[in-house]
Amino acid sequence: MIAGAGHVVLVGPEFGESENGKSVEYALQPEPCYWFPIRATHRRARKVYDRLVALNDGRLEPYLPMLRRVEISEEGPDTPVKYTEEPLDSGLLFMRCTLTDFRKLLENPLLVPGMTPYYNHFETNEFGKNEYLTVPDRQMDSFRIIVESRNKDIIVRQTELPKVIEGDRVIVTDGTFAGVEGVVMKIKHQKRVVVQIEGVGCYATAYIPGAFLKLKTEK
Repeated sequence: MIAGAGHVVLVGPEFGESENGKSVEYALQPEPCYWFPIRATHRRARKVYDRLVALNDGRLEPYLPMLRRVEISEEGPDTPVKYTEEPLDSGLLFMRCTLTDFRKLLENPLLVPGMTPYYNHFETNEFGKNEYLTVPDRQMDSFRIIVESRNKDIIVRQTELPKVIEGDRVIVTDGTFAGVEGVVMKIKHQKRVVVQIEGVGCYATAYIPGAFLKLKTEK
């Protein structure tokens, strides 16, 4: 028997006796982990992230996407380049953990003040309520490659982008964005790869040469 997303998975034979004549009980398997997007109220993503880090006992993996920016200096060309980092979105962060641990945090709002989950408005559980939104591991990997590329020409949170299902699904095979899976689109007259996190936003790479793109065949 396999329960819904985030529930325990039970494996084993049906009720009865095993081949050696002894009754075999269902074996409890480890609960899977998921990436949960989190909305920090009052745009306090960094504070929520710091609190999650402080609470982490090895079961939580908080992630605060950061953008690196160059500080413009007027002191001359020989002045060392300075960089600053700021959250990609002052209200957005992610956490990888089990559904049980995620629920425990939400059930006690004093543990992490200002932490609000995203909901999947297209699916409901057995009680008719919307489940928490989760991001597939591969999609999260692509998102992190884009954000951590330090490229000033990436486009983030462009919710007005056209429907990404209209483009070819590709894998970037070379360059800074190697490993990104998404949909190829022409934005600002340049060929880019867009990763869409449903309910959160769209994120586009910088320009990618066509030679670095490989069509992805769905299995």
